[in-house]
Amino acid sequence: MAMNYFDPVSLRLFVAICEERSFSEAADREHLTTSAVSKRLAALESQIGAALIGRSRRGIRLTAAGEALLPAARGLLQSMAQLQ
Repeated sequence: MAMNYFDPVSLRLFVAICEERSFSEAADREHLTTSAVSKRLAALESQIGAALIGRSRRGIRLTAAGEALLPAARGLLQSMAQLQ
């Protein structure tokens, strides 16, 4: 059985989007283009099989799946940083 691995870059970008509440601010923070950040999020959502972030004129909001993933993503990234 194949295992799915979460890409740490995509998780870091997801966390940045959540913390900045903006794709463009997350892109600036991570020194990427907004389209690159959007593509990474789309790939992560595809891997998970659920939308993580809802977009509107007033900004972004986390879906239920996004709310569940955020603390886990932060924990994984923190664990990876400690390993380094």
